[in-house]
Amino acid sequence: MNRVVVCVLILLVVPLPCFAQRSTEPLNFRGIEWDTYYSAIPGMTKQYSRDEKIDVFKKSGDEMAIGDCKLDTLTYEGFNGRIYKVNMTFSSCNPGQVFDMFKQKYGECSSVEDSLEQYIGTWNWKRVKLVFFIDVESSASEITYTYKITEREYVTYLKEKAGAKKDQF
Repeated sequence: MNRVVVCVLILLVVPLPCFAQRSTEPLNFRGIEWDTYYSAIPGMTKQYSRDEKIDVFKKSGDEMAIGDCKLDTLTYEGFNGRIYKVNMTFSSCNPGQVFDMFKQKYGECSSVEDSLEQYIGTWNWKRVKLVFFIDVESSASEITYTYKITEREYVTYLKEKAGAKKDQF
């Protein structure tokens, strides 16, 4: 009976979050929180615009590597001036080793698409989606982090824009 009372007291005293698994969702990229205005990030310079709402940026002094793997490109995308996407490409290192680094950091993928031409591993959390694309023939790889909340705003904007064009006579 005493053991039961002690166990119940321990469960009441120890907070429940101690038993919860820690989330691996990346709420920032290299210290830059998602949805931050690019103007608040030192060294961020606009490279070009994809359309009237999406701008592509580079950050001066950014480390152009993931572990020992040298990146070919590293760009940030902003919707209405807010960073919501990061794109990285590399072609000079083993994509399998880099993919294994991501699995160690984030755990197993939410989904995998595997064919003779390409391999796509996707981690899909509540707020962030991470896609790891490998072209099987060339071993060229692309990694994209997307902040889904801002991306939804962009998709809504595109739908409203398309709807406005249809309504015009």
